[in-house]
Amino acid sequence: MLRKIVLNLHTYGGLICFSYLIIFGLSTLNFNHPFAFTRTAAGVRTWTQPLLVTPALGRTEGKSAAESLEIRRANNAAILGALGSFANPFTAADGDWTDADTYHAHFVRVGKEYQIDVHPGTGSATVTQARSGVWALMWDLHGGSSVYGYSAFAGTWRWYTDACVYVVVFAGASGVYLWAKRPRERRIGLAMLGVAGAVSISLMLLVTFRG
Repeated sequence: MLRKIVLNLHTYGGLICFSYLIIFGLSTLNFNHPFAFTRTAAGVRTWTQPLLVTPALGRTEGKSAAESLEIRRANNAAILGALGSFANPFTAADGDWTDADTYHAHFVRVGKEYQIDVHPGTGSATVTQARSGVWALMWDLHGGSSVYGYSAFAGTWRWYTDACVYVVVFAGASGVYLWAKRPRERRIGLAMLGVAGAVSISLMLLVTFRG
């Protein structure tokens, strides 16, 4: 009975995480083997649109570093709200006035990057959007926890990532359990487990003590 429950969890957990593991595997290959065809140039587009930002963008002149940071954060949040975007500031402190009527902000999200010049005096903004290729998109999905943005739906990717990590850990442990229940395959399984474990531990020790 226990073996059947473990087998079902092992099987269906893998199916739930199948798409994530495919993305994770392909992006890992791209990390290790960055072939030329994966380095496609970003598609860049620039346009100007009406943009009314409320509340009004704050000024940072004469403010302390801490006050300026809070003002920039509030400005960035106001701009994102006006745009209806779920992007994130490139850095927490990114964004500032470049002249009397131009506030420049830099935002990122999965697959896209924005350079935005807001002109409160004319109620407009100039937006430069760089759209990444599919390989760069996989890189972002692989491990870019800061690029999911202020969106409840996009933010579920974090939860999906965590869930898949737990499933993979469980799959490894349950795989050993299921293997142990098959006496005919214990010898070759034990050999594979020992070799893989020895290589992994050796690599971790090498990195730890040799740098």
